[in-house]
Amino acid sequence: MGNVALRRLLAESGLSNGALARAIIAMGAKEGLHLATTTTSVKRMLDGAQPRWPVPRLVAKALTMRLGYQVGIEDCGFVDRSPVGDTFDGCACSPTAAGTIAIVVELSWRDMNRRNFLMGSAFTAAAFAQPAWLALTVPPDHDRSHEGGARIGSPDVEVLKSMVRQFELLHRRHGGGVSRPHVVQFVHHQARAALHGSYSDKVGRELYSAVAQATWLAGLNTVDSGRHALGQRYYTQALNLALHAGDRLYAANVLAEMSRVTIEVGQVSGAVSDAQNAAGLARSALQVANGRATPALGAYLHAIEARGLALLGDAKGTAKALDDARRSFEREGDEPDWMSFYGESDLMSDIGQCLRDTGRPQQGVAMLERALAGLPEHRVTARAKTQIHIAAAYVELGDYDGADHVAGEALQTIGGLSSSRIVERVKSLRRRANRRHADLDERIAGFLA
Repeated sequence: MGNVALRRLLAESGLSNGALARAIIAMGAKEGLHLATTTTSVKRMLDGAQPRWPVPRLVAKALTMRLGYQVGIEDCGFVDRSPVGDTFDGCACSPTAAGTIAIVVELSWRDMNRRNFLMGSAFTAAAFAQPAWLALTVPPDHDRSHEGGARIGSPDVEVLKSMVRQFELLHRRHGGGVSRPHVVQFVHHQARAALHGSYSDKVGRELYSAVAQATWLAGLNTVDSGRHALGQRYYTQALNLALHAGDRLYAANVLAEMSRVTIEVGQVSGAVSDAQNAAGLARSALQVANGRATPALGAYLHAIEARGLALLGDAKGTAKALDDARRSFEREGDEPDWMSFYGESDLMSDIGQCLRDTGRPQQGVAMLERALAGLPEHRVTARAKTQIHIAAAYVELGDYDGADHVAGEALQTIGGLSSSRIVERVKSLRRRANRRHADLDERIAGFLA
């Protein structure tokens, strides 16, 4: 008889064996899981085989989404081997700086010592709503001093920030997969020092801001390693720490990165809710900055807002946000060290992507090519991303030979990087092309294989 329950649900859903296998792989990939489910695997399930965890959960999830009502694991004819829930997930927002530091210590410790920590959790854009709301409503701590063990002074904080900058350089040259374990260990060590050390209110403000920057980088590297749900926790705590430090400009930067990640997820999912959440996070970033953003930061915040609006298909809103970004960038002013990553080429890249995604791919290509020409050689990951964006613009123009040429150059570079984020962009390029050019499709398929 086999698995009668699963046969019935599959027939009701209208999914073929191959379609269910692809849905399982896609949902697993969003959780950082690399599954090898095939049509044959599904046939074995239908014949009564019990697949390895977490495939039963993903089957139930896929059928729930397809049928529009809740389908349980046991409803699919599988044994429910869900692990006992862990009450700690790292998304909590503590009302105090000490509480937030303690969460970062716990989060990084679990990450270092449990390689599968949160591996089965999916990125949910809505999870950013609470920290974004708190960023707009909760005042910072009045006293950030702490009495404990080793004394921490401003020179110690400067060393910490210098090390964060060095880790950032590694990330931008090699991708997040290479440096992630070292960054997580670094975050854990620095957060523990902040939790147990002694420092004045002034140093505490500087220290929390510096640990926020390190925690943000852990989130960036984690997302770049394909673990979006775990990266989401680091971003949440980085935002909380920046707010407790009273560093609202860095908090705005974290909210902008939350928006950027949500945009990338939305480009894959196609969900309107993801686009709406992305635009909302960008607007929250602008409100948190409250008109005090430096020229480059202001340009970045408006450009991310434009990216979110472009994903929503709001061409008019996108154009206004891009005008605001240009005006901000043209102002005079000094930038903090952590904004060094965003220059004129990065702004042009964001503008080019917006033009491409709002029906102006020809102008988008021109802007993206200018961005690529202006990026220095050591910005390896940024150059590779920009080349993929150019190839996607060529696809929108129907110039598949041009897309194939640029993609070929990008894939040579990407092969030496450790960045799941860039690989997702390659997959997105293939979806855009929709296999309408044999050479391009074969080139991408070979790379992904």
